[in-house]
This record gives sequence, structure tokens and C-alpha cells, in this order.
Amino acid sequence: EREVANIWQKVLNLSQIGANDNFFELGGHSLLASQVISRLRDVFSVELSLHSLLEYPTVASLAQTIEVLNVAKNTKAASKGGTVMTTASENYEEGEL
Repeated sequence: EREVANIWQKVLNLSQIGANDNFFELGGHSLLASQVISRLRDVFSVELSLHSLLEYPTVASLAQTIEVLNVAKNTKAASKGGTVMTTASENYEEGEL
């Protein structure tokens, strides 16, 4: 969460961001979302789409999604003996809770 919040702080030019703050309520828009997604890809080596930020607009929810992607990536890499890039859509199924 800390690294996600740091990226948001830089892109949104804010001094503090909480775990439950909503990216779009903080003034985020599609152009800034593109910057966030690009930085997250670089830092965490995960493939995220702009839609991911719409689905997971808080620091906590996005950090959890990144963690799930990293676990899936590491599991796939271990079974294949290499590095694998995963996407958010690969790791979630639609359904009711």
C-alpha cells in the first residue's frame, strides 16, 4: 500500500493519501490514471489496465489486486521455470458476493 500511495502522491501532487482514498475523488482523471498505471507496471512488474483503476479505485483495493497478481505471477513462474506477466482480468471471476 505504501508504494501505491507514494505513486498516487507524486502523480496527484498531494502530500498525504490514505488507504481508503478514492483516486477519482482526489482529482484523478484518465490522463493521470495512465501515469499511475505506467508507474505501477514499472515498479511491480504487473500488467494493469485503466479499467483496473476504475474497478479498484482505492489504495487498499489496488494494492491488494497487485499482491494477487504478484502471487499468481510467482506461482506461474515457479511451475514454468521462468518469469510470467499476468493481468488483473486473469485473476478474477465475475460473480455475486
